[in-house]
Amino acid sequence: MSDKLYFLENVYLHMKWSEVIGQDEIKTHLDRLITTNRLPHAQLFTGDSGYGGLPLAIEFALTILSHNNKVHSSRKLGEKCQNPDLHFIFPVVKKGSERNAFSEDYLSEWFSFLDKNPYSTYNEWFETLGVGNKQGIIGVAQIEKLHQKMFLKAFGGEIKICIVWGAEKMNLQASNTFLKLLEEPPKKTYFILIAEDTQLLLPTIISRCQILEIKPIEPDALIQKIPDNTKNMRQLVSAACGDYNKLKKLIKGNESKNYEAILISGLRKAFKAKQDKRMIGGLIDWCSGIYVLGREDQKTFLGFCIQFFRDAFLINYSFNEIIHFESQNNFDISKFAPYVNSNNIIKIISLFEETRYNISRNGNEKMLFTNLALKLTKFINLPAN
Repeated sequence: MSDKLYFLENVYLHMKWSEVIGQDEIKTHLDRLITTNRLPHAQLFTGDSGYGGLPLAIEFALTILSHNNKVHSSRKLGEKCQNPDLHFIFPVVKKGSERNAFSEDYLSEWFSFLDKNPYSTYNEWFETLGVGNKQGIIGVAQIEKLHQKMFLKAFGGEIKICIVWGAEKMNLQASNTFLKLLEEPPKKTYFILIAEDTQLLLPTIISRCQILEIKPIEPDALIQKIPDNTKNMRQLVSAACGDYNKLKKLIKGNESKNYEAILISGLRKAFKAKQDKRMIGGLIDWCSGIYVLGREDQKTFLGFCIQFFRDAFLINYSFNEIIHFESQNNFDISKFAPYVNSNNIIKIISLFEETRYNISRNGNEKMLFTNLALKLTKFINLPAN
């Protein structure tokens, strides 16, 4: 057996995927890229953070770099990642009056973040940094610095890998600079981009990457991550929709309970406003309570609402086996269900989806949620045909 084939077989046998939940099909695909020596110089992993794009990318990168199996699976992910030939780029926020902010300035926070939960959202990362409602970005100075790094000689061998988490957070100037790096990459250098929303990426960047869609995690794999004494396991997994991060929050119950309370309050005000126009002020106050959420939390809340209205609509047709909603605020969704009918369900779902889309593109929050509140009042009061 040649040295090259022995190396590839050794890499394959020690690829443990210890930090990845489920995703067997994708693991097989990534295994094959290594064993057939067909590694693309740039890949784009797409999908929600809770599906596991980040731990998949990290495990894949470490396997390529650590073919001698020096990285022990017993170590935490943040410790495993501290390989001089593995580089991370992620969105950050300037600490004060500094001109630029670099990922390297936050590596200790980043490794701790990975240890805690690599399935976390952008907003949870920003909360770790303590930046309030500020949205982190990847600036051009960061990409210029990366360009210099990637042309340096590798420490442990010939290969260098860069993982860009939150690739859609690159501003336009950074994106154009990164594109040049993709067009003329150094030898033995690989890039793994991770993005939730590819529509925010330059099409020319996407065209230079091999795209890998990270799909929702398989239900049976999520079931194994739930404590044995947990009630309604299948219902929790169904409500999580393949998102491990969402599943953890559902098990705790705090976040979904809060989202439900916000939505119920808005619905009650919407019904009152239809009868008494003076109650419009109450709707505006309701919107103010959503402004204080970070944008990622706002998007999660809107996603919760979309699922809520779908479940309410399905109750009318007795599709109880596929209904996710279980109130944590003693709210009887069956009494509300008749108000979600064939005459308004598409309008309501589209309204919330469009709002979430515009929030992700940094639209004006006050305008978007005020528009949502007023239109919801109109739609929710439409009679069934």
